[in-house]
Amino acid sequence: MIAFKKLPLSYQFAILLFGLACIAALSGYLIGSSVYVSETRNQARTVADMVDNFGQWATRYRGVWVKDDPRDPRLEVGSFLEREASSMQGGDSTTAPNAAAFHRKNPALVQRELSDITMASPAKAKFRMTSDRFMNPNNAPSEFDKVAMGVIRESGASEYSEVRGVQLLYARRLIADKGCLKCHGAPASAPAAVTALYPGPQGYGYEEGKLAGVISVAIPLEFSFAGFIQRFDAQVWAALAAVGLGVVGLLVFIRQQVIVPVRSVRAFALAASSSEPGAKVEKVDFIEGEHTSANEIHELNTAVKAMHTSIDYLYRKMIKR
Repeated sequence: MIAFKKLPLSYQFAILLFGLACIAALSGYLIGSSVYVSETRNQARTVADMVDNFGQWATRYRGVWVKDDPRDPRLEVGSFLEREASSMQGGDSTTAPNAAAFHRKNPALVQRELSDITMASPAKAKFRMTSDRFMNPNNAPSEFDKVAMGVIRESGASEYSEVRGVQLLYARRLIADKGCLKCHGAPASAPAAVTALYPGPQGYGYEEGKLAGVISVAIPLEFSFAGFIQRFDAQVWAALAAVGLGVVGLLVFIRQQVIVPVRSVRAFALAASSSEPGAKVEKVDFIEGEHTSANEIHELNTAVKAMHTSIDYLYRKMIKR
């Protein structure tokens, strides 16, 4: 600290401004990071909204019917709850093994298959539907999902999120309704297609109006200082340029209005102290009427000149004696 105080004022101001610039840059980065995480959380909410809305759409029609095509071996219907043979021309229906048929998937199954497609896609935002009472082992909750469900149950909140590593993890609660109880209520009342795949007891025992599970969303966080800079648009750069010009102007003002005048007063004081008694020393006058100025530099200069005048007066008075 003592070494810093001994530096020229211009150096001290430059160091202080550099420190302030570093603090401002760090603060800007932290604020930008916080805003980025908040925006990512909003993206996760949007994903959960889409999953919710898609489920409500499927619920409106009590699921989705999918028609297979025996002529296309690559077409896989996957899991379903009901199967109905399609009608042939003329209204006759057939139950032949190779006949086309419709397969009904309930809303939860449709959402799960959408989740599987999303997880396998290159999309950055991934989602899954999970519960601590899961049927399919592939839908078992992660550690985050367990924490989220615990917090939501205890607090009554509708969502929970946190940052883990380089990901934002978000969970939206799913409340069991009457439609859920058809498959996840008592095993005895579940569709045969469900009990055949999942005989229990895991995945049953849902209660209407209570937490059934969560929509779990994971989005990678790709915020970096370089990326933060790349997000700057023309307006941001213009603002930074204005700040830079302001800093330069401040340094010029400090130099011209503080440092240069102080050096002038110092030069006068040194000249007066090293001159012969009674010798004339050229005084520094910054402005007219300096003795009435409220400027501290002017007041200092006036005081130094008054002191020199007083000493010179005393010296001359002593000589006359």
